[in-house]
Amino acid sequence: MALVVFFVLSLCITCCKVDGRNKFQPDEENDFTQHNSIMLPVENNFDCVDIYKQPALQHPLLKNHNMQLSPTFAKNTAQSSSSYGEIVNGCPEGKVPIYNKTKRHQNSTNSSFKLQTNEFWKHSKSFPGYNAVTLDTTQNMIFRGAFTGIAGFNLSLQDNQYSISSIWIESGPPTELNSIKLGVGVHPSLFGDSQLRLIGSWTADGYKKTGCYNLLCSGFVQVNKEYAFGSVISPANTIGSTSKYITFLKIKQDRSTGHWWLTIQLESIQIGYWPKELFTHLSKGASLIRFGGQTLSPPNKDSPPMGSGRLPKEKYRNSAFMEKLQIIDLEYNEVDVKSKDMKPYKDTNSDCYDLMYHGYEGPVFKQAFLYGGPGGRNCDI
Repeated sequence: MALVVFFVLSLCITCCKVDGRNKFQPDEENDFTQHNSIMLPVENNFDCVDIYKQPALQHPLLKNHNMQLSPTFAKNTAQSSSSYGEIVNGCPEGKVPIYNKTKRHQNSTNSSFKLQTNEFWKHSKSFPGYNAVTLDTTQNMIFRGAFTGIAGFNLSLQDNQYSISSIWIESGPPTELNSIKLGVGVHPSLFGDSQLRLIGSWTADGYKKTGCYNLLCSGFVQVNKEYAFGSVISPANTIGSTSKYITFLKIKQDRSTGHWWLTIQLESIQIGYWPKELFTHLSKGASLIRFGGQTLSPPNKDSPPMGSGRLPKEKYRNSAFMEKLQIIDLEYNEVDVKSKDMKPYKDTNSDCYDLMYHGYEGPVFKQAFLYGGPGGRNCDI
């Protein structure tokens, strides 16, 4: 059953005027403004599936799972996008949208799909062609989640590449790593195009046997009937523009159930959750939060662009950035990160990708950093 979704989604957007004294742009005097963003129609790319027959519930650990339709922490939860515009043929009550890769890629095969999925989990230290730049927490504490706004860009990538900007939440030793990644990015192997989309992933065993993108394996429980992984985010930002579009994303553990909820927008639209039953270490909370970008390209090939494709030294007009960085602490308080508790990380040279972080950047961006770059040759170090 095809899903036609047309909703005005400020998956988006902060705005206002950027303080001209900002550390990142002392020489820029132009004001930056916000605009609404919409999700483009996805007529033939999604199926409407009975909420109680969705892929997540086929997971062996979720056979007796008691579905949670909304988080206990939600206040004035927005399950509908009616405040953003008219919805044209969203899924009916009792059904949820599931991205249908088979419809999108009629020529894909099981073997090629398995390769594409496995590539996502390669570590930069063990797999040439994978690179990441991130801003990481350094505290020895338990986290209940994280929040940020991401300025996303459309990028031109090849089928065997991806470029994704994400929040990571992690816990456990490398061989037992529990990890959830949530972000926006371009992944032609998954979607057949270079459009900016909502992307998530998880693993419960250090990327060995568990986990996948989005809903391509059982795990993530979809509860929203209008918003879903794979949805196109539009308009994307353009290099040089003073109009900036921000996708707000949050991962938060439910105090009562222990599930990890995905929320978009400042108005708190709940998409669904990763059940705690999937995890060993994350069921008790996260030990590390990371914000940043990651890319993949076959070994000995040019690395793809990250962020906007421009380096942080080109500042807000041209570079990608993340703003309003927050962690959710042990007591479930949502607090701005502190520069003394954050450490930049990169596994590549600064001509390929870089990250620039100075801490607090004024009342609009708050805690923010610039990141990304053009990629190219010799990015592995």
